[in-house]
Amino acid sequence: MSRQKLKFCTILNMVFEKILSAHRMLRRKRKVGPRMPEVKKPAQPEAKFLISAPKWKEVPDYGLPFVVVAGRSNVGKSSFINYLVNRKNLARTSSTPGRTRLLNFFDVGGRFILVDVPGYGYANAPKEEARKWLENLMSFISGCDSVACVIQLLDIRRDPTADDKWFAREVMATGCQLMPVVTKADKLARTHWKKRAKEIGAAIGVGSKIPVTSAQDKIGREEVTAMIDEAISGGEQPVKLPVIALDGPSGAGKSTVAKLVAKKLGWSYLDTGAMYRAIGLKADREGIAMEDHPALGELCARTDLSLRPDPSGQTRIFLDGEDVSEKIREHRVSALASAVSASPPVREAMAAFQRRIGASTPTVCEGRDMGTVVFPDALLKIFLTAAPETRAKRRVLELEGRGERAEYDKILADIVKRDHADSTRAHSPLKQAEDAVLVDSGNLDAEGVAERVVGLVKG
Repeated sequence: MSRQKLKFCTILNMVFEKILSAHRMLRRKRKVGPRMPEVKKPAQPEAKFLISAPKWKEVPDYGLPFVVVAGRSNVGKSSFINYLVNRKNLARTSSTPGRTRLLNFFDVGGRFILVDVPGYGYANAPKEEARKWLENLMSFISGCDSVACVIQLLDIRRDPTADDKWFAREVMATGCQLMPVVTKADKLARTHWKKRAKEIGAAIGVGSKIPVTSAQDKIGREEVTAMIDEAISGGEQPVKLPVIALDGPSGAGKSTVAKLVAKKLGWSYLDTGAMYRAIGLKADREGIAMEDHPALGELCARTDLSLRPDPSGQTRIFLDGEDVSEKIREHRVSALASAVSASPPVREAMAAFQRRIGASTPTVCEGRDMGTVVFPDALLKIFLTAAPETRAKRRVLELEGRGERAEYDKILADIVKRDHADSTRAHSPLKQAEDAVLVDSGNLDAEGVAERVVGLVKG
């Protein structure tokens, strides 16, 4: 062996001996050193099984708020309940076919009652039977005053089904707080959790703030427990309605953008402007003065107004059975719509109609007071605007495209006049909601605006 190699091996051996000596000393210190005091884990609330109610309508009164846990079959409901209260095999299976009327009640530390309800939408069950189970569940939730919130479990691996979406809408329509929770996170890589939670939230119309949980890995328990604590103490606000409200002046592109957003999200489109145009058209036909508010209110009460999708997906508006979809787009009807929309009885009647639609299905709506008056709890509010000159040019192109004569100066004057009328009227004036996102469509096409709105929804 050469002298250089021998020297290198000697140095390497010395270094190794020093490392080994230091390791031995460290182990000795750990062995004889003072023991660290054990950190006691916070005590979990004591949970116990109470009863399986034989009938949906015969629910005992325990004097405590109810937290309902619901979800489709195989979503991991029993495992979720067991891990939530930190007990093994506490939850019983209440979703077996043939036991559709049973509800299991658990007392959680004397603070609230956890209600394990039958699952809905069984894979192997007839659709009529599955829907009946779901209707029973909704009857219990809407008819029980003790329900503080409803936890809807959703499998992270699967997209929400029609039953999932229907259930979420119905719960929110009752005014009860909906708390969506994603389960079985251990079945998917952690890098996908946030994306899937956003996708699931957008699909059922509640946004992207959804806790991700795993009963196997005990993930998400603290977050869910904190949400339950806020719900039973009254501190948490209900989940916002699955509504996107687009407000703005005439000609800003609200209708076009709203239709595109609805199509991209798979939501319903509510053309509120068409409703006012239809009422204005009927009032004009009957010779009712736009200042005669009692007569206009009576007209609304006897008017049959409906919105129906045609085979191409476009919304058609029917006035007392007559399709007036093209008639209400005439330029003169725009002035009628502005005038009739200033009538308080008309706005109240239209708002009630619009709220019924918004509470029944995820909806994209556009108008002038959607976010301020009709849907103050909307999931997302957009105020879409553009310069009057830009809007006048768009209106000219729209009218000419339908073969109508259009004078730019006259249309611009009408737009300025309508802006003033809409923003200064006493009842429900046009204004931007405090929590609305301002979007100027002057330098964006409809597709660009729609993409931005969809991006805001998905978080």
